[in-house]
Amino acid sequence: MKQCPHPCPIVAYNHTNIEKLRAHLVEGNQCLDAWLAMSQLVSDPHQRKDCLERAAVLAPENEQIQIAYLEAYIAVEPGDIATQHRLAEIRTMQLLSDVKTSHFHEQQQARLIGDILISIGAISSQELQEVLRLQNNGSVITTDRRLGQLLLKRGLITPSKLAQALIVQQQERSHLRVAPQVIGEYLVEQNHITPQQLELALAEQLRLDQRGQRLSLGQILVRLNLISQARIDQAAGEHERSFWSKFGY
Repeated sequence: MKQCPHPCPIVAYNHTNIEKLRAHLVEGNQCLDAWLAMSQLVSDPHQRKDCLERAAVLAPENEQIQIAYLEAYIAVEPGDIATQHRLAEIRTMQLLSDVKTSHFHEQQQARLIGDILISIGAISSQELQEVLRLQNNGSVITTDRRLGQLLLKRGLITPSKLAQALIVQQQERSHLRVAPQVIGEYLVEQNHITPQQLELALAEQLRLDQRGQRLSLGQILVRLNLISQARIDQAAGEHERSFWSKFGY
């Protein structure tokens, strides 16, 4: 298998020619652009879903591609509640993220979670590369395919270590003045909880998740008596108003 550059020059010249796109892929090219172009050309919903699934596997960190795949999946499997929940989760995360993206300007970014785990001695570079290969070779995009979840499932890290790395990432984003990505980061930024309390709650959430008990971070914080539900609701409202104020609302 050959990894195509992005953008792919072959696809750029043949993005409306389905036969040439198909031939390019049949030759063994792992081409994100080709699968995306194919998804726009096929008329069958199942084929569109398959094309976007391949694209999603090649670009696991691209939220727009993940959303397009999940929407296509739901179009052919409308009764799949888990996928509907996953789609809603991604959209909520987008709502709570900073409106400025790399399309508008380049900015320094916090380290990826894998790099942080290496820096704190939780995993080796070789272990990270092995898991990244597994992540990119999967056939379905699910919550369990996130890097942290894969590392947990393979027993390479503990929930506490992953929580520690997530806190380091949150602190780096805060230092770079990146808008809070999730409600937990916003609560820390507003001094409603400390980074140590957020780390404790994240570790507990990850431990429960391993046992199949899925609770929101807010529910965990309340359960641990670190904050009241009223304060969480208030902070969520403030965060959402802050987001929409950037659009003049």
